[in-house]
Amino acid sequence: MTCFRLFVCAGLAFAAMASSSASAADVAFVGPSGWSHVDVPAPTDPNRAFAQWHLAGDISTVTFIKDSTTTYPDALEHIHKNFSDNKIKPSIDRDVPCRGTVAHVVEFATGPEGKKVVINRMLVPTGAGISTITYARSDGSEYDLDVRNALAEFCSATP
Repeated sequence: MTCFRLFVCAGLAFAAMASSSASAADVAFVGPSGWSHVDVPAPTDPNRAFAQWHLAGDISTVTFIKDSTTTYPDALEHIHKNFSDNKIKPSIDRDVPCRGTVAHVVEFATGPEGKKVVINRMLVPTGAGISTITYARSDGSEYDLDVRNALAEFCSATP
């Protein structure tokens, strides 16, 4: 199984596990301006929230997952282990300030030549759990300004 398929399968499994509805009241991350919010099923787990946005006419998506059952250190360790096990070399792997604490951003490109996707994932500690914001876009495309602004707004908010 390729690194891309492993990462996508793991992400989809986690998203399915966290497939609860996320309204603006539930989730402090409001998504990028001008992007379409994707409807998700009714809440099934009070410990998790899930929301997703899609850019029309593009493969780009932003996914927000809030999980009160996974700790920030465990999530960060899991990502680094996945990178190590699958020999993924992230182009970005650093701590960043967010919501008055230290968050972590990783970014890497994966997929076959000519169809690579850039995955940018931010892990933010939220109390006992984490919030994860994942931005996927085609390789070679610019980082969307609306995504950058949504992340800046989320990170500047006080918890």
